[in-house]
Amino acid sequence: MDKTKLLEVRDLVMHYHVKEGTARALNGVSFDVYAGETLGIVGESGCGKTQTALSILQLIESPPGKIESGKIFFNNRDLLGMDESEIRMIRGNEISMIFQEAASSLDPVYPIGKQIAEAIRSHGNISRDDATNQAVEMLRKVGFPSPEERINDYPHQLSGGMAQRVMIAIAVSCNPKLLIADEPTTALDVTTQSQVLELLQTLKNDCGMAMIMITHDLAVVAETADRAAVMYAGEILEYADVNTLFQNPGNPYTHGLLGFVPRLENDTDRLAAMPGMVPNPLNLPTGCKFHNRCPLSDKKCQFEHPPIEEIENGHFVRCWYYHKTGHLKDRGRFI
Repeated sequence: MDKTKLLEVRDLVMHYHVKEGTARALNGVSFDVYAGETLGIVGESGCGKTQTALSILQLIESPPGKIESGKIFFNNRDLLGMDESEIRMIRGNEISMIFQEAASSLDPVYPIGKQIAEAIRSHGNISRDDATNQAVEMLRKVGFPSPEERINDYPHQLSGGMAQRVMIAIAVSCNPKLLIADEPTTALDVTTQSQVLELLQTLKNDCGMAMIMITHDLAVVAETADRAAVMYAGEILEYADVNTLFQNPGNPYTHGLLGFVPRLENDTDRLAAMPGMVPNPLNLPTGCKFHNRCPLSDKKCQFEHPPIEEIENGHFVRCWYYHKTGHLKDRGRFI
């Protein structure tokens, strides 16, 4: 893997100011993405994964959303210091994003070929005919059947898997350096999920892109990512290479997520269950944000917010219990 740092996010804080109060969506998020690697960002729904991606591309609806503080550098350029015209040249051209729910992301009143061609033309001086020809080639590249014949199809004529391939074609049409895939297999059957993940890996390798894979599923992280960041309540609880994360999880939340991954040696019909729910960002708990769901929490966890610390080279953990003991006492199933 190329160790050139492509993306640097530091202490990113983003809030939504609504009539009910301040929703603290992101609370000091930091991570790096290197050229050619895949970083998995994993956590339950509502943890802040998508908000992180939208903040990178400055697609947060403002108001009510506002990036309060932090830094985002891409290729040593300050994204937060750019005006709208400058960041628009980055979106799609150098950083591209596959959004959740492909069917709802495509415009229902335009043929798929036109949508891909417009994405190509918006970032280059190219004729309409040439853009259409490139759109056909992009559909062929993502494994779309008979692209010359189906380029005039409308989104409602596509299956979920085919719609996702169109979204991927749009996202990679301008050869971005970084691709953000936000839950790219949502609502797809298991076979199609596998095909989409394999396609993304192939395109990443062929095009030399880096990728951020956003998912709630650690099995997807294991299949696609080099490193992973585990998010909860708008902050990163653990950050490490994938092998370390699976073999030596340092945060009880990571350990709980690992219990959701089916294993052949499991001698029961049930997966582990994690009690409780992700807290409302309008009313986050004090101390460790996970303490009210954690089987290892104590009084300190309830009132003091733990820092994220490097416990070994490249392995960062935010957990009072681990900082004190250097281990998680329950390495079996989540309590």
